[in-house]
Amino acid sequence: MSVYRVVVLNDNLNTMTLVTDVINRACGVPLPEAVTMTRQIHAEGRATVSLTPTREAAEQMAAQVLGFGLRVKVEANR
Repeated sequence: MSVYRVVVLNDNLNTMTLVTDVINRACGVPLPEAVTMTRQIHAEGRATVSLTPTREAAEQMAAQVLGFGLRVKVEANR
């Protein structure tokens, strides 16, 4: 079974508050974890915000995140 990662990338446009809110609401990540992921994005340039069993599910979540203006990509989890 393949697993796909939804990865949010750092940018210079969005505030940390917005990024946290999107990860929390669009990705369903609990708020404390969303804050941690946002800090990781800021410090390391990226964070995996979701693992999905299919590429289609990952692409759907990525489209939601992209709709809020965040940089996002889907990667195969190897």
